[in-house]
Amino acid sequence: MKNWTSIAQAHGLTLSARELDRIVQPLAALEETFRPLVKQLTPDLEPDLELHLAGEGAGEGAGEGE
Repeated sequence: MKNWTSIAQAHGLTLSARELDRIVQPLAALEETFRPLVKQLTPDLEPDLELHLAGEGAGEGAGEGE
């Protein structure tokens, strides 16, 4: 896994230890969740370039004119 604290410091972020902990923990959890999923991706898969939301307000015409 990546060392998110070192990455933040290398980018010059001046955060307190508390702030770093608050940021690093969710990033580590996301990485732990997504890393196995990424291994299942194949080169023939293409990214979805549109966000499709299901639910209220996401029907036909939602988001038009924004």
